[in-house]
Amino acid sequence: MGNHRTMAGELIIDVHAHLFRTADIGRQLMGDIAIPLAWGGTADELQEVMREIGIQQAVITTTPPVPSRHSKGSDQSLPVNSQPVPGKTATELRSQQLQQTDDSNLWGCGIGRTHPGLLPFVNVDPIMMDAVSIHQRLREAVAKGARGIALFPGLHGFYGNDRRAWPIYEMAQSFRLPVLAQTGDAGPLPPGGRGHWGRPRYFGDVAVSFPRLQLILGRLGKGYESEIAVLTRRYRNVYTETSTRLTGLDETGRWTPAEAVTWFRLIGVDRILMGTNWPLSDPRQVIDTIRKLSLTPEEKRKILGENAKRVLQL
Repeated sequence: MGNHRTMAGELIIDVHAHLFRTADIGRQLMGDIAIPLAWGGTADELQEVMREIGIQQAVITTTPPVPSRHSKGSDQSLPVNSQPVPGKTATELRSQQLQQTDDSNLWGCGIGRTHPGLLPFVNVDPIMMDAVSIHQRLREAVAKGARGIALFPGLHGFYGNDRRAWPIYEMAQSFRLPVLAQTGDAGPLPPGGRGHWGRPRYFGDVAVSFPRLQLILGRLGKGYESEIAVLTRRYRNVYTETSTRLTGLDETGRWTPAEAVTWFRLIGVDRILMGTNWPLSDPRQVIDTIRKLSLTPEEKRKILGENAKRVLQL
């Protein structure tokens, strides 16, 4: 698979990794993945991988044990696919889900304090949380060591320009917290004809309204790459990352290496950060792929770590 060790003077930063409290929990939550997984997603496993292949720092997101998908405009903001729970009211279920998110975020911040090189991004849900709650939670998260915010439009059911997310962007800009938003065509297509929840174009309003916010749109906007290219050329504060996009090049339905290079340059190499989506993808494959692409040495250095160092203010 090639040389996995860091080359002399090479900076490697992963801006998209997931952590779970235990390997058993991780494998349970990732159980619908068709490919066999080498890791369960624990902090110790990630640090071992980082040491092995020379990743100096990694952004981590933590997932609550029971992730939810919300219907847009739902009064109770309960998961679309949730089943009635005997003895629990809608308010109690909502409170339980919020507590799970809070616990997960707190745990992630603790990991960041005890594991050098891991940068915790906290999960904020603009559908479940009102403006006051968002402000309070983000202040507490910053005090606990949060280094950024992770948004999951497809999971929580909102578009990037949903005004209920505005308090998140306001706080992120104020505290200089980068925002990593999962974008692309993953998940079911919502009604209304506006495209997937994670469609990148809806973050254009965010880039204009919050010009000091560092906005990282995940997965190169899979399925909407041209919208990513428009945004990065139009707004100086919009970036993207490579998670899920650089494994299996040349396979059916995937880019060829030449197409990857073309898209990287259309989007702008200065705007692309390396994300691996560990433990769902092998960082060694992602790094090897970047090294083998027909990019200049300077372009490779930027994608592997130099761009992330600037955006994450490291």
